[in-house]
Amino acid sequence: MLDRIPLLYKRNYYEKVKSIASGNLIAYWPLWEGSGDVAYDISGNGRNGAYTAVTLGSGGIGDGKTSALFDGSTSFCNVYSTSFVNAFNGAEGTISMWLQASSATVWAGASDLQILRFVADANNYTYNQFRAASDGLRCLYTAGATAKSVTLANVNSADWIHVAWTWSKTADQFIYYINGSQSGSTQTGLGTWAGTLASATTVIGAASTVPTSVWDGRIAHVPVWTTPLTAAQIASLAVV
Repeated sequence: MLDRIPLLYKRNYYEKVKSIASGNLIAYWPLWEGSGDVAYDISGNGRNGAYTAVTLGSGGIGDGKTSALFDGSTSFCNVYSTSFVNAFNGAEGTISMWLQASSATVWAGASDLQILRFVADANNYTYNQFRAASDGLRCLYTAGATAKSVTLANVNSADWIHVAWTWSKTADQFIYYINGSQSGSTQTGLGTWAGTLASATTVIGAASTVPTSVWDGRIAHVPVWTTPLTAAQIASLAVV
């Protein structure tokens, strides 16, 4: 029956995102701006980011919106703000995002590329990257110098890919999801997060505001929660 409902009356993707664990949604950057240098946070918290050398208005995930295109060299989106880092929970949380390589050849590159990198210091960080050693995606969560990671090797798709990861010190779990399904095994034995995210390393699309290890492709819809979402909620986010 759902496919008979006129498109006009179907819930927009961004509305679905905002309806999931809404009380724990601390920021949501759709990256759909057509111009300018502000990456607006539509969570209602006003935690806007700032673009540098990002091409806006690029092709989107199929929701009728656009995305941000990172050039593999100089682009980044700095989402640091005092408000955001004070709200960020290094012990409990979820990050979700859509990504698309500019071409399938990106997956055969010789250098790691950062897709999102939130770092407090060398002992406390989380990030999602293209991992050159495996020609795939790798997600890391490190708290109190205890590192956990999951790698999906041999990715070669030029299509949009949805990724999400959850962490919970209470449940002692770090889980990585690709296109709505868990990738790899649940990681346990988590450390204890300490510190707040740093101003130069709370970044989408690069390793830092320098920038280095810049992603070569598109990114869209980046929400952050202060709770680990369920597998069913992640699966929902992977559907446009």
